Amino acid sequence: MSDDGGGGVTRRDLLKSALVTSVSAAAGPAAARAAAELPDRRPTLIPDENARSGAPDWQLTRARLERAGGVRSPWIEGYCSKQSVAAGESIRFMVSTNPKREFVIEIFRTGYYAGRGARLMTTLGPIQGKTQTLPVIGRRRIRECRWGPAAELTIPEDWPSGVYLGRLTLLDSEPAWQSYTIFIVRDDRPADLLFQCSDNTWQAYN
Repeated sequence: MSDDGGGGVTRRDLLKSALVTSVSAAAGPAAARAAAELPDRRPTLIPDENARSGAPDWQLTRARLERAGGVRSPWIEGYCSKQSVAAGESIRFMVSTNPKREFVIEIFRTGYYAGRGARLMTTLGPIQGKTQTLPVIGRRRIRECRWGPAAELTIPEDWPSGVYLGRLTLLDSEPAWQSYTIFIVRDDRPADLLFQCSDNTWQAYN
């Protein structure tokens, strides 16, 4: 028995075969067909995605901080309602613009894409921005944002797992300042590698 991708029967194949057989005996042909369509029957999902055309413009080219060494960009800044989301679930974007201005959110998936680094998945907006209330300093200098949502997105079923960027761009200002929100799309496909992304830590220092 091989479990190293060398062309033999893998442990995963045997487990799937046993599952299909047991479901078939217990619940009939329809359930067996459903069991056979397990997520890992698409082993080329990510390579196929990364072979698609990338975006020539996805990085922040007009970023500005409030002061040297600072971390905030009050002209446009935001965060997501969740750190990770599965396909079919919804995520909200909490955004503040100061002063109030219209903006768009371009959603990119990061990946190889022939070396370009990301692909544009969708664009939300134009959206009318508003200036959200800054949180007060709490115990142990903790600040808790409770901003209202500016936009909401239901993740399409065909979006693969990965690190996604929501690029916020002002429309009616010069320059058109930008910043990122970051979130993860996850799935339940069996995989040989696990990529851990510290997006919650980034948000803590946002």
